[in-house]
Amino acid sequence: MYLITSAAFIDSELQSEFGPLPPSFLPVGNKRLFHHQLALIPSGKRILLTLPEGFCPGPYDSKTLAEKGVEILYLPTRLSLGESVVFALNLIEFDPKKPLHILHGDTLFNELPTDTDLIGLSQVEDNYDWAEYDAETGLLNKYQAELPSQSELIVNGFFSFSAPKTLIRHIITAGWDFIDGLNGYIRDKGLTPCQFDKWYDFGHSQTYYQSKTRMTTQRAFNEMAIAGHVVTKSSQKKFKLAAEANWYQSIPGPLRIYTPQLLATEETSSHFGYSIEYLHLTALNELYVFSQLPAFAWKKILKACCQFLQDAASYKTEPQASFHELFAGKTQDRLKEFALQSQFDVQQPLIVNDTPKPSLVELAEGSLAYLPVDNNQMNVLHGDFCFSNILYDFRTCSIKVIDPRGINARNQQCIHGNTLYDVAKLAHSVIGLYDSIIAGYFRAEYKENALHFDIAVTERREQIMADFVEQMRCHFDINEIQLCAMQIQLFISMLPLHCDRPDRQLGFIGNAYRLYDKIKTLSEK
Repeated sequence: MYLITSAAFIDSELQSEFGPLPPSFLPVGNKRLFHHQLALIPSGKRILLTLPEGFCPGPYDSKTLAEKGVEILYLPTRLSLGESVVFALNLIEFDPKKPLHILHGDTLFNELPTDTDLIGLSQVEDNYDWAEYDAETGLLNKYQAELPSQSELIVNGFFSFSAPKTLIRHIITAGWDFIDGLNGYIRDKGLTPCQFDKWYDFGHSQTYYQSKTRMTTQRAFNEMAIAGHVVTKSSQKKFKLAAEANWYQSIPGPLRIYTPQLLATEETSSHFGYSIEYLHLTALNELYVFSQLPAFAWKKILKACCQFLQDAASYKTEPQASFHELFAGKTQDRLKEFALQSQFDVQQPLIVNDTPKPSLVELAEGSLAYLPVDNNQMNVLHGDFCFSNILYDFRTCSIKVIDPRGINARNQQCIHGNTLYDVAKLAHSVIGLYDSIIAGYFRAEYKENALHFDIAVTERREQIMADFVEQMRCHFDINEIQLCAMQIQLFISMLPLHCDRPDRQLGFIGNAYRLYDKIKTLSEK
């Protein structure tokens, strides 16, 4: 039996960035932490997850946990760790002769041992209230800020016990103190130290970002590597990466406050690469999909995004291409490509959520009429201004942008374009919910020309969308219908780019029709 203890909310510093979440629900690698934790547990094992009373997982998280057979126990937030463990075990029936493994909700490893009567230890690098391990006695010493550290080994949040009832008894005898209860169990049964070289601690703001960096470094694809404070991208797609590097090098100096520092470029006969400063910040896609930040916090975040767009728009150049080139022509070409890839009949009208709809071709053509009027304005353009490419700094209330496109509609290196396209990409994340689809927070089923599609839109997110629409109206004179029309074009044009994920393609199609319905509703008002 495995118990993941996540019945308290994250600390106040992390809450300021992610809202009130249990630690197992923190975003890590575009998933919640519990996904990574569950992957460590052998199949067929009983899994318990404690969560704080009053916390309500979303429908897709609940579905995932249910599919993996996780039993959720909601506990009062006032409980100490020792009380929480005993409370959880007293709520369920279990075989006291079977071992118990405990994993703290803010902790992750590359793998877990299956032996019993173990206590996980790691070398300490930061100064937090971790319990220290005394190698001479085998007991644990509580953290005391006024005293110097006595050991470099601290308890890292993994334990296994051959006698769960004995653990319960010792915690109760110790006045519900978890560390004292562990010491009682050590004296009674003994716990063998098990040292983990790779331990990821997400319990504090500083260790959260350090752990995310180490995980990203280990799991990064060969096109990206992180070493210290440097990110290096390298690819055989030399033109694409050279265009990105050129964008960093060529934008006006005042706009560089919005980017990491470009440190170096390197070109070989087969590859092009560049290095930039690594920033310990969270991308907006993780915040939008996984956090519980209130709508007013998002108002400030979106204001920072608008500031970048306005500053970039102040560096104008002569018109080079039509704004509509980025939509009409490209969408038609991509739709033909998708039809050839998938054998999907793009000319056939669909039934979406039991309602007749036009074909994808008709949807693409019909939405063009609702696009914003081309203002023939060219200025500095990011080109892929979506949430995954925008990092937010809560300390300065400002953004940093990464992964610029650096290529125009004619496939030429260029740092300029129409701001409306960056607005469209931003709306793609806010209104279009693109990042929710990428994270799997949707449902799409297609059979016999009928598509059933669902994506969660909470009341809080509706408010964020409304605030965004208002900001776009005030700053760029674009209304909600025009924003939705641009999203339809973007979602259709992205279909062939995700040929390896037919489930996402169905999500994009369903979402395009969701936006089409919104246009119809708004047009009738």
